Amino acid sequence: MFKRMHRWIGLGALLCAGWAYAAFPAKPITLVVPFPAGGPADVMGRSLARAMSERLGQQVIVENRPGAGGALGIAAVARSPADGYTMSMAGTGAMVYAPFIVQKMPFDPLKGVTHLGTMVRTPNVLVVKMNSGIETLSDLVVRARAEPGKLRIAVAGMGSSTHVVGALLQSEAGIRLNVVPYKGAAPAVQDLIGGHVDMFIAEVPAVAHFIKAGTLRGLLVTDTKRLSLLPEVPTAAQSGVPKLLADGTYGVIAPPGLPADVAAKLANAVADAVSSSDVSGKFAKHGGIAQPGTPGAYRALLESEQRRWAPVIKAAGITAE
Repeated sequence: MFKRMHRWIGLGALLCAGWAYAAFPAKPITLVVPFPAGGPADVMGRSLARAMSERLGQQVIVENRPGAGGALGIAAVARSPADGYTMSMAGTGAMVYAPFIVQKMPFDPLKGVTHLGTMVRTPNVLVVKMNSGIETLSDLVVRARAEPGKLRIAVAGMGSSTHVVGALLQSEAGIRLNVVPYKGAAPAVQDLIGGHVDMFIAEVPAVAHFIKAGTLRGLLVTDTKRLSLLPEVPTAAQSGVPKLLADGTYGVIAPPGLPADVAAKLANAVADAVSSSDVSGKFAKHGGIAQPGTPGAYRALLESEQRRWAPVIKAAGITAE
């Protein structure tokens, strides 16, 4: 009798466990945005969260956990339970550049997370003050070569993505600039407007408003095509530096060891949301280009980008603050 009861209890437990698993998601899901609230990344993350909520039938709640260029929030998610109820946006700075800059990474971008797919990419734009007298990249190069090390380039922190892309600019253009670090893009932009630095390379959302307002001039976008948001700004190739290609590619990750069915359900929701005209349109308003992609494609992109940027970072001797 006790053996039969034990079998029934065991069967009941398995059925309940199977029902709970099949019902995923059975409660709200948290999407960590590892950047400050109100910024372009936060706005795009919230657009994705709303669209995923509709597709999953459960609310996807955004939680801002900024710090360390996005690595802080990603590391927290990487340590979370592998149950599918915690995800994070993940940017190029933390997933591609940081492994070659930070002495002790708090997570492994390739092996220490579950990749759910790509989300959006935001090309960079090289900007100067409108009345600087510099109207093209050629003007900037001539001035920089005349006085090596005098022109000041702002970076949003030592070891930041803006620092890395700035190093590639110097290499491709054959110039030497004076690197001036700031704690984020906002103060760097304000000091550029104030004339305290001479140029800044930033993701489009950080400077598009100022270009449209006529406060800053865009010299080039680090992309192969002109952007619909800034059609007047030439591409890198049109400016004579075809290899100056860089963008902030954001993907979505979850803790390592996520069950395959749960990972697939989340990955499909991400891809479907990003592919929708509603979400891609909202991304475009903030200078982002929707980038739907599979988990495998996201991991492959990270691997190829790490191979591309490692020698750039090493040659420039870039280290974190």
